[in-house]
Amino acid sequence: MAKKPDEYSIQIMLDGGHREEVRVAEPKEVSRLMNEIFTSGSDAFVRLPRPLENEFLIVRPSRVCAVLVEAVYRSEY
Repeated sequence: MAKKPDEYSIQIMLDGGHREEVRVAEPKEVSRLMNEIFTSGSDAFVRLPRPLENEFLIVRPSRVCAVLVEAVYRSEY
């Protein structure tokens, strides 16, 4: 039986070399973010979730150069 990831890390590289990391709990959230980033108009903004309440990051999809999605597993010790 395959182990289920505890969360997913989405690393976004923006123009100019700036990097942001977003963590989400479900694969549906990963799919939703990827759809927003890659299907939104170039001038529309995408709101990315942040770990703290009342904290958010807004990016312009046309400025996203690369996206890396990794499954994160926590140790059970």
